[in-house]
Amino acid sequence: MMAVYLAAFVVGGVALLSALLLADIGHGDGMPFLSLTGVSAALVGAGTGGLIGTWVGMETFATALLAGACAVVLVFVLNGVLLPYLRRQQSNSHKGRSSYIGLLGTVTLEVPAGGWGEVSFVDADGNRVFSRAKSDEPAALPKSTRIYIADIDSDFVHVVAVPET
Repeated sequence: MMAVYLAAFVVGGVALLSALLLADIGHGDGMPFLSLTGVSAALVGAGTGGLIGTWVGMETFATALLAGACAVVLVFVLNGVLLPYLRRQQSNSHKGRSSYIGLLGTVTLEVPAGGWGEVSFVDADGNRVFSRAKSDEPAALPKSTRIYIADIDSDFVHVVAVPET
């Protein structure tokens, strides 16, 4: 039985580290305890509780109860305490979308008059950004048109064409 708890601990630990370091920790629309992070935390908790119970010499049923309790506690601590803190830190950046105003870019998906398309530009940190864009210009902005980001809102960057020289 110890091998099962050890396997749960190792697999859960690898998955939890992967989820925290490589995946987006956004809250999403589903049940947080069924996310990759929640299931990984449950596996780590169950593995930890099971290993401790086995090492202490508890009976099989008591070890299983301890493993389940540890899984529930770890999922609660991770989803109820740690992840909300990390999400707040993630959105507490000194640079926001407002730093895009004034940047130059290129249309990657035509921006029709009155509709929306996509533009590409390099942000202040040197990262390539693709964003949905709108334009108040009377004509469509075809692909590869140079643009200037004049304004932003929660969904779009508002662009104007830069005349060719």
